[in-house]
Amino acid sequence: MNDPSWFESWFNSPYYHLLYRDRDESEARPFIERLTKHLQLPKKARILDLACGKGRHSISLADLGFEVHGIDIAPENIAHANQLSRPGLTFSVHDMRKPLPDQPFDAVLNLFTSFGYFESEQEHQSALHTMSSALKADGKLVIDYLNINAVIKQLVPSQTRTIDGIQFQISRKIANGYLIKEITIEDPARSKKLIFSEKVATFGLADFNHLLQQEGLVIREALGDYALTPFDSENSPRLILICEKN
Repeated sequence: MNDPSWFESWFNSPYYHLLYRDRDESEARPFIERLTKHLQLPKKARILDLACGKGRHSISLADLGFEVHGIDIAPENIAHANQLSRPGLTFSVHDMRKPLPDQPFDAVLNLFTSFGYFESEQEHQSALHTMSSALKADGKLVIDYLNINAVIKQLVPSQTRTIDGIQFQISRKIANGYLIKEITIEDPARSKKLIFSEKVATFGLADFNHLLQQEGLVIREALGDYALTPFDSENSPRLILICEKN
């Protein structure tokens, strides 16, 4: 649980994609269509999909006519995404804590709680610096995060799921400023159990406001779900921040 690179091993695992297989392109497309319309991005806008996974959001963005580059820390994700690359849709392996050489973008999207993984505020700040630096002067940043208040109210300490004969035992807790999820996997094809973890900082709206201000970013709007309704700090399932450079 103390391994700062838990996300590298877990996101590269086929079990991650099996557990979250309902999060596919068909699930992503309605949100992307709604979001890009809401942002009023120019035609042919250049968009960075930061922590793109296998590219489900990137594909929808490219299908809408935007020029898209997706980055992810997991080589297996990018290998899969690159099978779908085409003119106007490219991918590369990159750690969001490190600066990007290819910029600027009209918009940077960081979706599906793809932030908050790191051990220190400095690392989180480095990731936000990458986002800010990648934006044009009038560019927009979207961070789609869990709403920690709603998560705490609805926290399920343990659950078991079986998918394609593989059992996932999932435990959850809040500790030391993080939401920690431990996943124990029993696969009949393996002689031993596998254990992975997820660890996400319990950032709320005030925390993001503090972190973003240090990078010259201002929150223009806070939305609470994929239908883009206004954010309710107690009940919204998501915290979706629309930010601009100050």
